[in-house]
Amino acid sequence: MQIKSLVVMLVGLAVVGCSIYGPTYDKPKIDIESSWATKDSLAKIESGVDLSNTAWWSKFNDQQLTQLIESALVNNNDIQMAIGNIIQAQGYLQQVRMNWVPTVSAQATRSTSQLVGANVISPNATSSGGIAAAASDSYAAGLVPEYTLNIFQQIRSQEAAKASLMAALYTKDAMRLTIIGQVAGGYFTLIGQDYQLQIQQQLVDDLGKQFELSQAQYKLGYISLLNLQNIEQQYYTAKAQIPVIQNNIVQSVNALRVLTNQNPGAVKRNNNFESMSIDGIIPGGLPSDVLKSRPDIMQAEEQLKQANANIGVATSSFFPAINITSPIGSSVDDLSKLFSAGTDFWQKQIQVSMPILNLSLYGQIKGARGAYYNAYYNYINTVRNAFAQVDNSLSGHDKLTVSYTVQQEQYNSAKLGYRIGNQRYLQGADSYAAMLNYKVNFDNAALSLANIKLQQLQSIVNLYQSLAGGYNVKNTAKPNKFGDAHDS
Repeated sequence: MQIKSLVVMLVGLAVVGCSIYGPTYDKPKIDIESSWATKDSLAKIESGVDLSNTAWWSKFNDQQLTQLIESALVNNNDIQMAIGNIIQAQGYLQQVRMNWVPTVSAQATRSTSQLVGANVISPNATSSGGIAAAASDSYAAGLVPEYTLNIFQQIRSQEAAKASLMAALYTKDAMRLTIIGQVAGGYFTLIGQDYQLQIQQQLVDDLGKQFELSQAQYKLGYISLLNLQNIEQQYYTAKAQIPVIQNNIVQSVNALRVLTNQNPGAVKRNNNFESMSIDGIIPGGLPSDVLKSRPDIMQAEEQLKQANANIGVATSSFFPAINITSPIGSSVDDLSKLFSAGTDFWQKQIQVSMPILNLSLYGQIKGARGAYYNAYYNYINTVRNAFAQVDNSLSGHDKLTVSYTVQQEQYNSAKLGYRIGNQRYLQGADSYAAMLNYKVNFDNAALSLANIKLQQLQSIVNLYQSLAGGYNVKNTAKPNKFGDAHDS
């Protein structure tokens, strides 16, 4: 009855006086505009879109890209490490929750007593020189429940553990988002490099023909040595780029293999870089509150909640802790009778303690408040950076669209110039040298267009990363199996 009354009293204090064991959590208020500052001319208006559940990469209709992303989301080591952190946080939360339950241990004791004197009478008495002695053994065995609890601290510790678990879940989501971006960006880079290598080899071939022709013209005195050297430099400069691009391709392939948890090897890809459409990929008309689903923002808020709860954990050290021990068991004078006969016993001990002088607790509270201060501004900074990243991505994609349009016109002009020049050469109206000049110009235009298109594809990836697109597609926290005793 005494225990029950004490627990009820302390729970009542927790309910009516919760403010005294740490501050309550209030979400920071941030001024947020209802729309984005920058507009994107290529954005396709879509309403009611849940970007986190949108497999935006499927809009490119590239089966290899989709397979790579799906493989990475299942096998990537960074994601699996994040899942391991979730399991760890789940275990800690379970540990904190179990603090409400008493621990029970088995206990057994043996004691021996001996009486020595002239008047001792005992069946086991022995005599030596007129002195009698009697010995007896006693045994006790039973269960010893122990319960130590600071109710105020338990509540706040559980609150902090829940926030830690949620932060771990959002960390995993953030990692999924990052891996999607890395795989998509890496794949676009790879097929772009394949296309660049193809064009660069054509450029080197055309410059080689031009250099060979120029050598003959120089010997005949038709061109100067300066003109020959200029063409020679262009040829060797272009030729030097071939091994650079080839090495970049190897690195891009290996990066994708690592992202999908594989050793170096081949990566399948579709040779569709030139025909890959970039129109209608970006959603438009999305309200700014779409950022509420960004996992880094949600993670930062959970870390803030955890820091707030930890202030309560530190403050709660000033409040009473209940310690209850109640051994229950049997006691006999003979081990052989321990489980058949004897005397049952029950003993209860209740202790309530609270610190009177422990100045280090003030330092713990101050440290917890400092951690909250840090987490508060980390949350503010995360939100601000999120808006800046979206605005930068919208601007980058929009301006690259303008640049791509201009470069497309230059490419079309160079292509037309080469087609006309080649016709004139075939008709005998232009020289072979003039036709080669048109061809080299067209090759360079194709390289420039490929470079700007790759930048625009990367800007699409960056924008979807900023808008937290796709991380919830087939999203689970299920760990891969080891196939041994480590599997739960």
